[in-house]
Amino acid sequence: MTLKELYIYASKIIKNKSEILILMKFFFNADRLHITIHGEQKLDSDKINLFLGLVDRLKNGEPIQYIVGETEFLNLKMSVGQGVFIPRPETEILAKKIVDIFGKNFSGSIIDLCSGSGNIPIYLKKTMPKSDVWAIEKSPDAFKFLEMNAKINDVKINMIMGDIFIEIEKFNDDKFDVIISNPPYIKTKDIEKLDKNVKFEPIMALDGGKDGLDFYRKIINNWSSKLKMGGIIAFEVGLGQSSYITDIMRVKFTNLKIIKDFSNIERIVIGTKN
Repeated sequence: MTLKELYIYASKIIKNKSEILILMKFFFNADRLHITIHGEQKLDSDKINLFLGLVDRLKNGEPIQYIVGETEFLNLKMSVGQGVFIPRPETEILAKKIVDIFGKNFSGSIIDLCSGSGNIPIYLKKTMPKSDVWAIEKSPDAFKFLEMNAKINDVKINMIMGDIFIEIEKFNDDKFDVIISNPPYIKTKDIEKLDKNVKFEPIMALDGGKDGLDFYRKIINNWSSKLKMGGIIAFEVGLGQSSYITDIMRVKFTNLKIIKDFSNIERIVIGTKN
């Protein structure tokens, strides 16, 4: 079988041709141009079988990011795999908004709660190198990726493995200028309805409780004291959740803003501490 024949064969199994191209690049270092020019290259049968094993994993719903072991977040390489939530494009809006508000020369303190792979705090530290950035992640599996990604992107952030509602005791009141979080926000009853590829990701990173708002309530009630007066709290939120979350925030926060994502969904909620 030639390189081109393998590409055509795999494309009949997986309809998303962009994912097949990602696999071809990952396994054979062959992009679309290479396949076009060198498509008649004969392939070793062992390599063909190994590649088709990856195609089977993709067919069974495993995310392409897990198979190749990485993804991109705002042009930064992020290592991902079983046990860590895969960064989404919507979260890029949240991270970029903090930079827009404070500027690249910001030298204040930021904490990211439920950090996962570390995409948010690593991007913020990379973009605002003078800032003091903290990250807390409970899952040992995810924390390994957080540490790995900090090294890959050559940033030094303060990383804590633990429960955000226990580790809070380590911090004085009025310590942070920014609290940011993309917490679990799927309703417990809706997790079974998710696409099969999402079900490969850790439930811990998805389950937001009965109404999906458990983490927002707890973060707002428990962490607000750790934020300086005039400080910013910023969340990514799920579909249809923004109005409920702003209602929770009104007691302690003003200047509430809602930002829509690429699909016109209200995705980011930001408030300023009274």
